[in-house]
Amino acid sequence: MIAVARLSLRLLRLGGRRAALAAGLVGAGVAVGTVLLSLALGGIHGWDAREERTGWRADLGQRGGGPPGEPVALAASRTEHAAGRSLQVVDLAVTAPGTPPPPGLPRVPGPGEVWTSPALAALLRELPPDALADRFPAAPTGLVTDAGLAGPDELVAVVGAAADDPALADADALPGFAPTAGFGTIEVHRQLTYVAAALLVFPVASLLGASARLTAARRTERLALLRLLGASTRQVTVAAVTEVTAVATVAAVLGVVLYAAASPAVARIELGGGAWFTGDVLPSPSTLLLVVAGVALLATGAAVGGMRQVVVGPLGVVRRQRAGGARLLRLAGAAAGLVAFAVVNLLRDAGPANVTGIVFGVGVLIMFGTVALLGPLVVRLLGNGMVRTARSAPALLAGRRLLDDPKAAFRPLAGLVLAVFVAGFLAPLTSALSEGGGDDTALRVPSASAAAVADRLTAAGLVAAVEPDGDDVLVTPADDRDRVRTALAPLVPGEAVATAREASATEAVFVGDLRRGTLVVLAGTFLLAATATGTAAAARILDQRRALRLLRLAGTPLGVLDAARRAATVRPLLVLGGIGLAAGLLCASPFAAAVDALAPSGLLLLGGVVVVGVLLVVAASAASRPLLRSVTTGAARED
Repeated sequence: MIAVARLSLRLLRLGGRRAALAAGLVGAGVAVGTVLLSLALGGIHGWDAREERTGWRADLGQRGGGPPGEPVALAASRTEHAAGRSLQVVDLAVTAPGTPPPPGLPRVPGPGEVWTSPALAALLRELPPDALADRFPAAPTGLVTDAGLAGPDELVAVVGAAADDPALADADALPGFAPTAGFGTIEVHRQLTYVAAALLVFPVASLLGASARLTAARRTERLALLRLLGASTRQVTVAAVTEVTAVATVAAVLGVVLYAAASPAVARIELGGGAWFTGDVLPSPSTLLLVVAGVALLATGAAVGGMRQVVVGPLGVVRRQRAGGARLLRLAGAAAGLVAFAVVNLLRDAGPANVTGIVFGVGVLIMFGTVALLGPLVVRLLGNGMVRTARSAPALLAGRRLLDDPKAAFRPLAGLVLAVFVAGFLAPLTSALSEGGGDDTALRVPSASAAAVADRLTAAGLVAAVEPDGDDVLVTPADDRDRVRTALAPLVPGEAVATAREASATEAVFVGDLRRGTLVVLAGTFLLAATATGTAAAARILDQRRALRLLRLAGTPLGVLDAARRAATVRPLLVLGGIGLAAGLLCASPFAAAVDALAPSGLLLLGGVVVVGVLLVVAASAASRPLLRSVTTGAARED
């Protein structure tokens, strides 16, 4: 078997320019797929790492928001604003002696101590004391290290309080204080990462397998000849697996290296209110090794799957006879997928919160699997219709190509269909959410009197318009807004003085994160789709080079062949795109109505996906045209 493996690698190395080109195209597709797979895993790693550092303070501000167990501390969180940026202030009073400190602090803060992030410490030095520093009881005691921060630019302060402070004796005396049983993680965010993984990781992995199968398909004829010459099934299988696995492994290593080099740029993508530490978005070395091994395993499985035709009927391969196309039985599988999705949604509603993300992630996979299952069948039906109704040579050739191998015809389109599926899933969600708004000029001082507010402003020498508004007071500063906030802060201990728009900043950050994440997911999906489409288009030309050359020798113009190739791509893409869009909207239906996709932002997203998808098809067609000319006009040499 070692000799067979060596022979396979030697054939790969000496296979000529076209063999190298085919392997290079597949390697490029696998490398890009590996980069995106690493990106998805890096995102999961980043959220987990961030939660480990900051999860203890993420849900504070809601009564009873802490994890279950015996309380060891009282903690409250509020969002202040300074210099146009959000600032989280956490008041912490430890009630159990010997409690370990929160992440990022060397010890539990004592009463009156203030620990700040490096970015907040720099801002305190930059702004006048009456604009920010005077809001805190003392000068900063020390810095919160990276082990307790969400990102390098986060503004956060941890202020120590006394456990026996009279203000804490009554749980309602200081709004927002809630008991907490420790400084751990928040499970709900982890559930969201499972959904993201289902949306990105497994579809990317399936496309990696499709790319790897291209090399195996191209070598089918050579391996069939070896089989006819007396090579055993095992020897032929080893030859195919060795070649495909070698290309995929080298490409996977290259993809991991490329992602590691790009991780500093990835860390600058702001999610959750700020950028990331580079180490957050870079998975551990063991995880990256598993990525390489997983890609190699996918390639091996794809190669073994592609060997069935060679092993069972090598003579048919040499005679250009192919196995039957997609069967109508796939309709039953698609119906089963829809039923399974409905069951999953019932389980999601009835199940515990700590498995919601996993359960819904399974539902996302089922829906995309349903689209992938229908894809080859739709291609076959379209091909049959094109052959029956063809009124031109390009339409007839395109239909015959689709009927010849529906599965192979669907693979170049799978990435674009996935992009439409993701767009259909995200469009109604992003449209249904409001970014929040409201007035951004008047500061609201809760439960204060206009006289007290006016006295504070006069004492500080500040000018502002004061207007009662129910139980609150609206203050429109004429002077520096941060100085006005600082002057009024003692009137509302434990609460923030903010405008209506600033009060909804958390919701705005979430909506912005969702839309930014949508762009990242779609950009990655289209990058993979572009690579897969271009690779598959070129590989199909190489696979069909003999038939294309014979057509050219028979007098078929190159323009006819090129038009047939476009027709075999555009029409299936339009139909499959519609199916992917419907599946995406159905997948989002538990959270948003499909009509929300008709909102301006949803239509913009869907329109952008359609435009980019068409441009990708046109670009792939243009890029492979020189190869088509070379194959059909070059010397009749078989690699």
